[in-house]
Amino acid sequence: MAISIQIYDETNKTTKLISIDFFADLAAFTAGSDPNEVQYYFKITTSAKDTSNLSYTPIYIKDLSDLALNHAKRSSADSALPYDDIKTMITDYVYDMIYGHTLDQFSSGCSAKAPMKFS
Repeated sequence: MAISIQIYDETNKTTKLISIDFFADLAAFTAGSDPNEVQYYFKITTSAKDTSNLSYTPIYIKDLSDLALNHAKRSSADSALPYDDIKTMITDYVYDMIYGHTLDQFSSGCSAKAPMKFS
């Protein structure tokens, strides 16, 4: 399963693509637990760069409590509540990739991240 999101910048007439894939992997995130345990997670990738010309590293999300800002806060709102559903989670992560965030935004302990570059 994959979700592809195209973001169009009308000013620069450019489109960027963000892909969200659903994966199952054996022991991908289970160091020390049952090696036969299957872990399910989302992987978000894009070939876009931010306005600092840095590439985005893949983002792995294991559950709805993995919030966009340092897994501590949502990016679009000052909330530490887990996401209500997958759509809300994806929307918040995409919002964060497009707009970036400031250092320690909402007291989350996150590093600064520049917004997505469309020029």
